[in-house]
Amino acid sequence: MSDIVVRDLRPEDVEAAVDIAVAAWAPIFGQFRRILGDELFAARCPRWQEDKAGQVRRACAPGSKASVCVAEREGRVVGFITYYLDVPRGIGEIGNNAVHPDFQGQGIASRMYQCVLDRFRAQGMRFAKVCTGLDPSHAPARRAYEKAGFSIQLPSVEYYRKL
Repeated sequence: MSDIVVRDLRPEDVEAAVDIAVAAWAPIFGQFRRILGDELFAARCPRWQEDKAGQVRRACAPGSKASVCVAEREGRVVGFITYYLDVPRGIGEIGNNAVHPDFQGQGIASRMYQCVLDRFRAQGMRFAKVCTGLDPSHAPARRAYEKAGFSIQLPSVEYYRKL
């Protein structure tokens, strides 16, 4: 993985991060559709691509509370990671993060997590936090977070019912 560089986001990287997010979350939202059914999915996630793109653009915007890094291989942005510092509590939180589907499974996410965890330590954070889903489509994310050393869990479940 010596050909991977993790660096701070540049303005010209924003749309690459957006494209990666939408591509990486497509299987997750496909699973959501199967779990929820078409009707509830349409009510809960009618514009998921636009919503995910907006989340990433807002995190990347100047003045955002988020910091953003990208993973680059041979000049191409292949992953991104957003993170936040809760200085009073000493907790650094990883937010939206993804590796382009064509580059997944190559240790790129691990490199991004290590970079951000190092930044948390340098900023005096005492804990690191990341949230993910318990559904089958988030299993790769859970494995990646566990590989990065996350082990304490506070599980959560969302329930729905038709009225």
